[in-house]
Amino acid sequence: MKGEKTDKKRGGSWLKHPLPYFLNKKVRGFIMGTINLFLGEAKKEYGALPKEQIKRILLVRANFRIGNAILATPSIFIFRKNFPQAVIDFAGYPVSVLLYRHLPIDHQYGVTRSFPGILWAYFALLYKLRSMKYDLAVDVSCSQSMVSSFIVGFSGARFRAGARGKCDRWFNISIPRPAETNKYKVLPLFFQTMGMETQQVFPQLILSPEEKAAGKEKITALMVPNHIPVVGVFVGGRKSKGKKWSVENFLKLINALRAQRISVIVFFGPDERNLMSFFGQSLGEDVPLIFESSLRTFASMVSHCKLFIACDSGPMHLSCALGVRTIALFLKRNFPHWGPPPEIAHIIYHAEGIQVEDVVKAAVAELCNVPSS
Repeated sequence: MKGEKTDKKRGGSWLKHPLPYFLNKKVRGFIMGTINLFLGEAKKEYGALPKEQIKRILLVRANFRIGNAILATPSIFIFRKNFPQAVIDFAGYPVSVLLYRHLPIDHQYGVTRSFPGILWAYFALLYKLRSMKYDLAVDVSCSQSMVSSFIVGFSGARFRAGARGKCDRWFNISIPRPAETNKYKVLPLFFQTMGMETQQVFPQLILSPEEKAAGKEKITALMVPNHIPVVGVFVGGRKSKGKKWSVENFLKLINALRAQRISVIVFFGPDERNLMSFFGQSLGEDVPLIFESSLRTFASMVSHCKLFIACDSGPMHLSCALGVRTIALFLKRNFPHWGPPPEIAHIIYHAEGIQVEDVVKAAVAELCNVPSS
């Protein structure tokens, strides 16, 4: 489809970039370190933010991971509520440009991660940002993000804000980080410190009616008509971080769900694509196996699942942001930091390891709208 080709050109694919992460990080660090030699520490501003003077706002979250981009979306809704008439732009990596489509922002700037474009991309971006004459630029990571703070610092905005810490030399407003560390709860508290009106806002992604219809059509085509609604199971996760459940457990889970007469669609990410033939041989032809390279098409399909099961990963956060009830499998005890709240997800964690039976029990309870123990 034409739209999907355009998506891929703009970062619509979630395929990994060939430039190794460590090299990318080294190049960015060298560029920013070199420029930093010519920059003194910003003079700190004190007092309340003069909201009546804020007409142009730049929000920044420079992180290439799907989950981090999604977790930054509440900042857009909070700023739009507090500055309804302001121009609000966002700068981030291509995954943000893609995911934030239809959100209440005026313009997005994408920072390339490609080589050798990365060598001059930041200079071109900063030239463009400075020409916009922003009144306020904010690093919305609520953490120590070198790239985000760098972009905020060099944006030329009158007020440049971000979290207090080792990277705040580029800010003239350093915001104390709240005691709250959960990524789903911290942003409203963070911006409240800036004198903004806030309330709990969960991450949110918005699909167009056309995207929703296309996702429904794809899901319907995969299932026998009376086997809808379905449960989506994403078999990916960051193995290097110990967040990935074993293939054997996923196979047992899928078969156990089918034994409960629950219809399942199995989703694969780029790292798991080579496992599709193995899953196909193990599960048989009647279980749909999906690898979708267009991230928004993937999201449109997930949005039509009754329930989504995934390890701690970008697709887990994506499912929550789409309003799909989610079972989040945490293999490490970091769910107080990264885990979605019970209003939108059911977290499963056991120090000795997650048992398939526990996930099946939770899934049956969620589908029947019965609280699981």
